[in-house]
Amino acid sequence: MKLLQAAALAVLLATASTSAQAGKMAKSKEPLTLEPDKAAIVFLRPGKFVGAAVAVPVYDVTGDDTRFIGILDAGSKVAYQVPAGEHVFMTTIFGGEAGVRFYKANVEAGKIYYFRAHIIEGIWGLEPVRQEAFAGKDFPNWDKGTQLTVNSPKSLAWGEANLESARQRHRDLEPQSISEANTLQVEDGR
Repeated sequence: MKLLQAAALAVLLATASTSAQAGKMAKSKEPLTLEPDKAAIVFLRPGKFVGAAVAVPVYDVTGDDTRFIGILDAGSKVAYQVPAGEHVFMTTIFGGEAGVRFYKANVEAGKIYYFRAHIIEGIWGLEPVRQEAFAGKDFPNWDKGTQLTVNSPKSLAWGEANLESARQRHRDLEPQSISEANTLQVEDGR
């Protein structure tokens, strides 16, 4: 039993902090195109310096399945296409419950929605970008300060190697409810 506990602790410590080099994403060679029967959710992380050594892995945890979407590094964005409806996402930054956060998106086909990654209450997390932000001065700077990325063989290997840990966190911490502050609404798309 002690050996099993030691092995579990070693796995937890190995994934406790996600290094920016854990699974470097590749720059996309194509612009974002939207499939007509889908919505796109863009996870963007503006900036180059604050917390640059920490990467933010993002998972789709809609329903019972846990799917790796990608890793947000400083100055990057990842686009993920989904059918219309409600979707649930999870980020895992540090070991234990404190680094796991859940988000919801209610989306309509033909629209693009955004979550912005930044430090929230001392830990990297996502914040929905609301409709009114598109008319302000912040969103154009956030978007301009990011490069569209796609999974590389290295990020896919990292995602596969860490998928069981993410699944376990999803099972153990599955949210009963997700606050409005962590939810994109249909009207937040553009």
